[in-house]
Amino acid sequence: MKAAIRVLIKKWILVLGCLCSFEVTAVEVQGLYNVELVVKSQSADDRVLALKQALYAVLNRVVVADNIAQLAVVQNMLQNPGNYLKQFQYADLSADQQELNTLQGPRKMNIEFDEEQILKALQGGQVAIWDEVRPATLLWIVVNEDGEQQFYNSDMMPNFEAELALASKVKGLPFIYPLLDLDEQQQLSATNLTRLDAQTIIKLSSRYEAISVAVISFTKHDNCWQGSWSLYFDGQKTDWSGVCQPLRLSMLAGADKVYQVLSNYYAARPSARH
Repeated sequence: MKAAIRVLIKKWILVLGCLCSFEVTAVEVQGLYNVELVVKSQSADDRVLALKQALYAVLNRVVVADNIAQLAVVQNMLQNPGNYLKQFQYADLSADQQELNTLQGPRKMNIEFDEEQILKALQGGQVAIWDEVRPATLLWIVVNEDGEQQFYNSDMMPNFEAELALASKVKGLPFIYPLLDLDEQQQLSATNLTRLDAQTIIKLSSRYEAISVAVISFTKHDNCWQGSWSLYFDGQKTDWSGVCQPLRLSMLAGADKVYQVLSNYYAARPSARH
């Protein structure tokens, strides 16, 4: 059944006419149906609440809609999240997680949902679905902090690295990053990156064979971060800026916008079904 559903989804994508170019740099995203979260306790009530939250997180990765909470099929599925459960287990929190939690006796809960059952329910609900095969997005990132502009560096900015990894996981988006080697640094700098024209950005990014490219500027104001994004995809440039908020929320908001643009292009839609 699961294989049959995947074949059907591939046929939907073929109808959209984008499969040939898409497969060149596609990535099969792992863990779309897995969620890890912190629960207050191992009680039945806390477990049911966690399953609802986790199922919503999974549906938010695969369903394409302006507001999935308003979809009847999503509302129905959230009423009985256990119907889509494959397995779960509890684990102790890491040292970092323990420091961030003020709850008494919290545990980590690892939840895996049944992909076949979820896809079957969504098919019946006539909604657009984005499969786990997705294009990688190249992120050019400039960080503006304390009057200094510099390129994102994972070794020097572990907080950024962690939040980017979380945003990638939450939305099921594969992110890749430029090498910023000598050749690239001779052609651009942290101060002029956001001013480069589309042709130059695409040329610099061609070596990575990424289908979509984002140029991002994160600017710190007091205790909050504002993100400004430019996404180059399908011959179009989409610009947006977020409000000033904690770094995690700023990155999640940007990743959500990237998801909207890409999923609207690649989603298998009900009208394409046979």
